[in-house]
Amino acid sequence: MKKNLLLIATFFSVGFSYSQVLDTVSLNAGYSNENYYNLDNGNKVSVVRDDWDLAFASDGVGFGTSTIRINGAMLDELYKYSNDINDWGTVDTTGFDWSTNQLVNSDTSWTTGAFENTTPTGQFDLGWGTYDINFHFVDGDKVFILKLANGDYKKLIINSLISGVYSFKYADLDGQNLVNTTIDKSNYTGKNFGYYSIQNDQELDREPASNTWDLLFTKYRTILGGGTNYGVTGVLTNSDVTVAQVNNVGDVNNLSHSGHNYVSVINEIGWDWKSYSFSPPGYVITDSLVYFAELPNDDIYKIIFTGFGGNTTGDFIFTKEKVFSVGLEENLVKSELLNVFPNPVSDFVNVTYVSTEKESKLSVYDLMGKELLAKNVISNSGLSQQELDVSHLAKGTYILMLTSENSRKTQKIIIQ
Repeated sequence: MKKNLLLIATFFSVGFSYSQVLDTVSLNAGYSNENYYNLDNGNKVSVVRDDWDLAFASDGVGFGTSTIRINGAMLDELYKYSNDINDWGTVDTTGFDWSTNQLVNSDTSWTTGAFENTTPTGQFDLGWGTYDINFHFVDGDKVFILKLANGDYKKLIINSLISGVYSFKYADLDGQNLVNTTIDKSNYTGKNFGYYSIQNDQELDREPASNTWDLLFTKYRTILGGGTNYGVTGVLTNSDVTVAQVNNVGDVNNLSHSGHNYVSVINEIGWDWKSYSFSPPGYVITDSLVYFAELPNDDIYKIIFTGFGGNTTGDFIFTKEKVFSVGLEENLVKSELLNVFPNPVSDFVNVTYVSTEKESKLSVYDLMGKELLAKNVISNSGLSQQELDVSHLAKGTYILMLTSENSRKTQKIIIQ
């Protein structure tokens, strides 16, 4: 099932669940920014997307990692020119096979950047260099060509990674405008990457601490069918967040987080929860798709996308709901809708539910969030059943809600 962007589920905004929140994260028009997002507190850190060319891993993406990524979303392109650094002085692109030697970032793991995405030539080949097992540093052994977003070409060597300091040099292909510089991991303690702009010859500290964000809303490059390297806009997860994707869900609002396959692939949410429709024009959201994100503290959030603004606004619209938290799980199961019958219904609907709280309320809302029917009920300890007369309501789709002191549960009903 699909919903057009214009058919956003308005009822989420009225708070049908204490923990369910409708939120919007924006990349701005033209996707000029990217946004680091914290699921627990909703904090957003927006940074300019196109101000860097190289990202050097600090210890936030794994102790001792030597990962170096490129800004592929800004259309930077990396090519392996030679496995011999002695070829630095004789770089000549005449007859060079650009397609075969292009390198791209992995979009499944932060620890495989474009510089690592090469075929290993030995046991300790880490991509841009070789690990020295005796002295515990990485020695650069390859010459690369970097095409910048402005169309300039630079030749580049990562000289070494020693004691947490990357040393590298770059120049025009003819050797002019040579720059030798370094990036020190210690300047980015607690962060995943430190950044560098070759176009501006500038080191950049632009990323929030890795323990302050869970999702990165951004533009990145992926490999589509046929090996096409293509720019997409979507969501990547932090390295310590796992995600379960559940497809073809009939009732997305009442799906449990249990029993699904949680993976550490950073693009598990990715970009393909949406597609573009030309008639009528606009983005279409898959409304039978649910994501569960498990955080390092074992909290689990349910995420359902409801809209996407595309290049015009860069807005991601979604609901999030904390569905599991150590110490709070008891409250989350105090009330539960078990069965609503018949559904579709024309006159009387029977609602079976379980509640450990004495007083609850059954309500019916339209999709604009207006309460049309309410009934206060006294619950037995455990299983209860109530009958609601809905014969006076017009045909259509409604939301049935069970409200108790500590939770709210919803169920879609159809009146015919």
